[in-house]
Amino acid sequence: MTMRRKLAGAALAFLLIHMGPGNPVLAQDAVPLEASELVLGLPEGWYLGEVAGLELNSSGHIFVFHRGSHSLLEFDDNGVFVREIGQGLFRVPHGLRIDGDDNIWTTDQETHQVLQFSPDGRVRTILGRRDISGTGWYDRGYSVALLNAPSDVGFDSQGNIYVADGGNFRVVKYSPHGEFIRSWGSRGDRPGEFDFPHSIVVDGEDRIYVTDRENGRIQIFSTDGEFLSQWQGFGNPYVIQLGAEGSFWLTDARAGRLLHLDGEGRLLGSFGEWGKEIGDFGFPHGFDFAPDGSILVGEILNWRVQRLRLRQ
Repeated sequence: MTMRRKLAGAALAFLLIHMGPGNPVLAQDAVPLEASELVLGLPEGWYLGEVAGLELNSSGHIFVFHRGSHSLLEFDDNGVFVREIGQGLFRVPHGLRIDGDDNIWTTDQETHQVLQFSPDGRVRTILGRRDISGTGWYDRGYSVALLNAPSDVGFDSQGNIYVADGGNFRVVKYSPHGEFIRSWGSRGDRPGEFDFPHSIVVDGEDRIYVTDRENGRIQIFSTDGEFLSQWQGFGNPYVIQLGAEGSFWLTDARAGRLLHLDGEGRLLGSFGEWGKEIGDFGFPHGFDFAPDGSILVGEILNWRVQRLRLRQ
């Protein structure tokens, strides 16, 4: 976990934790949060579409991965446009992650690929074969492990790469150089099975947390794919992030909520409800923490980014 993630959200976390695991109340009732729309300075004639992914790099720059004509955009911490990355490479943008070296990782559910961009925007790693889905291998004199609608990507302390391969109902592990190591999972509702693995994070102990969206749970694994535990009772968990003090945050998109869990998977609090007003959410999806402790949340249906802060 980077220092940015250790500090991110700390101001909210220490207040929410006092709500206790036995009080699954709305965070806005117990913690004075306020929401505002983050105004992004798009070039003339550009628009923001469905915001699927949102991440910040070590400089606090905001990266937005959305379903518009210009899909992967970088802004400074004030929302001033910096650049577009990967023009023409995306069809159905989904997951976005920035690793500890500020490399930018994207997943696209229609091209069936995971792409890694260097901090200066060059493609470094390609996982999957463009426009070809499957569970096996593409072999035309060289071998490429196929993916099917990959939804997210995570990294362990050794730099290994984990892909939530949503349409194949599995997790795929690669070496730091993109070499296939193993996969685990199949469609089902038993431990170790998935009904659309949607998001993935790895904690400081190299435990892997996967949101099993349609089964309404979070499954926890070792780096070898051994099932360790599962957490349930959070609606349909979509995107998950590591928070402060060993906690977790996730979006329950269909309910329009942002949830906060402790390190044992107990609900500490939630914020938001379904709607279009500021402070409501229309399918909240990708989100991340700013250096000032605020939370930036992208929305699929409302085509915007909101910033959540402690009310002064």
